[in-house]
Amino acid sequence: MTIAYIYSIILPILLSLLITPWVIRFAKKIGATDAPGERKVHSTMMPRIGGLAIFLSAGISILTIFLLFPDVFTQVSENGTTAATLIFCFVALFALGFWDDLKPLSPEVKFGVQLLLATLIYFAGFKISNITNPLGAGILDVGILDFPLTIIWIVGITNAFNLIDGLDGLAAGVAVIASISIFMVSAIAGQVETAIISLIIAGALIGFLRFNFNPAKIFMGDSGSLLIGFSLALLSIQSTAKISTGFALLFPILVLVLPITDTLVSMIRRLLGSYLERNPDGLSRSSLRRLYGMFTPDKSHIHHRLLSLGLSHRNTVLVLYFVSIFFAFSAFLFIQIDTTARSVTIAVMLGIILVLFIKKLRYYEIAIFNNGLMMPFYEKWILNRLSFVKLIDVCFIAAAFFLSYLMLNSVSPVAMDQLPFENTILWILPLQLTVMWLTGLYREKLNPFGIGNFLNISASIAYAVGLTAVVFAIMEVLPLVAAVQFLILDFYFLLTFILGFRMTYQALSFWYNRDKPSGKNVLIYGAGHSGVSLLHSLIDSSNNNIKVVGFLDDNTALKGKLINGFPIFGGHWELAKAYLNHKVDSVYLCDENIKNENLNRLKSTAHQKGISIKKVQMSFQDIETKEKKNITPKNRKPDESVTSFSKSNILHPD
Repeated sequence: MTIAYIYSIILPILLSLLITPWVIRFAKKIGATDAPGERKVHSTMMPRIGGLAIFLSAGISILTIFLLFPDVFTQVSENGTTAATLIFCFVALFALGFWDDLKPLSPEVKFGVQLLLATLIYFAGFKISNITNPLGAGILDVGILDFPLTIIWIVGITNAFNLIDGLDGLAAGVAVIASISIFMVSAIAGQVETAIISLIIAGALIGFLRFNFNPAKIFMGDSGSLLIGFSLALLSIQSTAKISTGFALLFPILVLVLPITDTLVSMIRRLLGSYLERNPDGLSRSSLRRLYGMFTPDKSHIHHRLLSLGLSHRNTVLVLYFVSIFFAFSAFLFIQIDTTARSVTIAVMLGIILVLFIKKLRYYEIAIFNNGLMMPFYEKWILNRLSFVKLIDVCFIAAAFFLSYLMLNSVSPVAMDQLPFENTILWILPLQLTVMWLTGLYREKLNPFGIGNFLNISASIAYAVGLTAVVFAIMEVLPLVAAVQFLILDFYFLLTFILGFRMTYQALSFWYNRDKPSGKNVLIYGAGHSGVSLLHSLIDSSNNNIKVVGFLDDNTALKGKLINGFPIFGGHWELAKAYLNHKVDSVYLCDENIKNENLNRLKSTAHQKGISIKKVQMSFQDIETKEKKNITPKNRKPDESVTSFSKSNILHPD
């Protein structure tokens, strides 16, 4: 069988190297080229029917291996209907992609044909009907869900490779890594047909990469990306069919993690992004338009984001190759592990790594705690619906009681046996809620939230738990030591829940105003009380178009420190560097004691960079009424003035 494997990798490589130059000439002759555009990264006309070279190389190789080693495809050859269905589906899908390369088809037509072909594959016997039990031995039968699971998997992976085919060599290289991974697992499991076909596809793609890697001479096109995605979707189903390891179901997901992640992230960010957008007439977009927007092409895929972060075209592809190799190796580890604890540990670690990787791409749309998507919910239901807040607090009271009971019961089960859980919680709920209401908890304004709110909320909860302690003492429901422990835990949990819930809106508002996707980037000059007050004023308001990026302060001891999460870059000499890194539009001057020479240097740098400087100062203005017109400055009392911020231009305005 080793000789068959050698032929299966060498033959398609040689055929692809010979056929691809001919396909390049053929594409130019028939006009099958891709023009530069807004969503494209290339700047010249490029042939785009590279899938023809892959299709011919793989097809000829499969036929040759079948003739040389007839025993390899025994399972398929014994069932003529299955073989005919497979051949028809692959030829039809290639024809669909080839036609789309020549004359773009509508998404409805492409999806419709893919659904039809995936259905034929399902009825040919290639389906996700059984999955290994990840938490124990045996097989889990998915029952009637096998049809939708199979269709979603095949169509999803097919289009996922189409989506990542945006850089030279990216889709082809990722497909090579996936194909080799599937070959290794299939060979170990004794699935010779799957292993041979995986090697043939890898070989055809390796030869094609000679002309597709940056700088590319030909593109894969839909004829290649759809064919490869369809092939890998089918092979990944077959590769784990005979593997009994618990977490084997994660193998195809990890092997194809890059196209899967890119597809899911693209759909999620487009959907969430549609909720953040409004039509020109100011009306919200309809739900149907939002769903349709999930499939609208854009230039914000993972590879585009890496390019925007400063990586070169080639380095971006190499980074994504490394990501694919890392997860493919992890997938191989999964099928070698036979303990649930180790599998869960590795799965959690990989999940964290994947989340951190996506976070580094800085997708504003999917950061729902930063993009303002949650704020309308809080403004409608929390800030303005007192009954809803009380209902949430009832849930917190119950949760705090349950957790306290659970923790104390694990330490002193004998003592907690004296506390009837169901009866006690029925009177604790109304008691604590009533006390919190009577002590003014629901008169507290949640926006803005300050230290006074914190103290009042803490006192209100202390009163509620204190009265609970009195009732405990009167009813003698618990021994003294157990009662004290229980009430301390109850106070801690209840304070944590209620205080955290009320601070959530302030946190969302802070994150949103700190991470706005657009707006004028502002530096605050002066990290004293005035600068901090101005910062709070700006980030507490979601109606301004100002995005604070940090502070400047001539006190060298403050450089590198943070104020409310915002960095202090240094003194006036750091303005040019801050402008280069953060594209600063304005400087708000809050330092009343700035030296003239420093101010002149600041103004000079700002003038060179086109940055405006605004002076923000605290002023005291008299409020005079008709009855107090005759009050002179000499006998004016301090309480007859008010404090306000005034802002004036020192340099040219915005």
